[in-house]
Amino acid sequence: MSGGLASRRRVIGGTPLLSLRVPLRGRIVRVRLKMEAENSFGSIKARTAQALLGSLEAAGRLGPGSRVVESTSGNLGVALAGLCAERGYRCTLVVEPSTPQRSRDEMAAHGAEVVVVREVAGGRTLGARLDAVREILANDRTAVWTDQYENPANPRAHQWGTAAELAHAVPEHRLDAVSVAVSTGGTLAGVAGYFREHRPRTQLLAVDAVGSAALGGAVGDRPFKLAGFGSGQRSRFLTGGEWDRAFSVHDVHAALACHRIAESAGVRLGGSGGAAVLAALLHALDSPGAAEVVCICPDAGDKYEQIYARPLPVPPEADHGVPAVLYALGTARLENGEPE
Repeated sequence: MSGGLASRRRVIGGTPLLSLRVPLRGRIVRVRLKMEAENSFGSIKARTAQALLGSLEAAGRLGPGSRVVESTSGNLGVALAGLCAERGYRCTLVVEPSTPQRSRDEMAAHGAEVVVVREVAGGRTLGARLDAVREILANDRTAVWTDQYENPANPRAHQWGTAAELAHAVPEHRLDAVSVAVSTGGTLAGVAGYFREHRPRTQLLAVDAVGSAALGGAVGDRPFKLAGFGSGQRSRFLTGGEWDRAFSVHDVHAALACHRIAESAGVRLGGSGGAAVLAALLHALDSPGAAEVVCICPDAGDKYEQIYARPLPVPPEADHGVPAVLYALGTARLENGEPE
């Protein structure tokens, strides 16, 4: 499934759900995929970009002649570039070598300036991106940072958009858990803000990458780092009360989950979506009551040559049921229509 059609129509929100039937050790787990690739600009970050720009406009910080600046791993940059072009703002986006080339090309096609920083050892390239943003701000009085890492408009977009849509679409008795892969943490914080108030019995699963510090883990090198999954710094939006269970997933295992889903169901997800599905089924594996789970799938796999067009590296040793879940995903089937 692709976000191209949605991009032409400039639609943000109202994304569809697909449903997978996954045989898992003698029972069926229904995994619903919230397909955020159907937003304009092909990802969930269209919601975030729209909210970030809107918050700055409401505060009077953006106007004619403004230059929007942001650090991005790809998706947010594409959405910001497109929206800035429509609204008449100049746009500078700071990326890193792991940012997919297709994403960089799309940013540039919308007229944005794309600055690529060097990779920094120890999983600290994000720091280099943020240093570059601060240098731009210091040298250009017209520059305004949307700051996806701390701007409260980020989680609000998902609290009253993504989460509210999801709750409206899926009855409470069919929603045992929601699985969200983290980067800035804005999506999980927003989903938690809504569900803690309106659906407190639904379990929330936080999914981070091994080597990421987003949930407070130790930052480290990630040789196969998936764009948009994990972070080199702890989320400013998450304190720990937003999730019921946390999972740490290797990038290669997330990519393998993407492969299994593509092969069995014909749906190509981005790496963060694969990580969310993997964690959701790990949760179901040792939670017999979890028969209905939803996974936020931030984008599609069409731009990720790293996942789909190249051989994957040898995966690290797996634990916590990963082999069983990957096997189960290889037998998943896409459902037609809404289940009874």
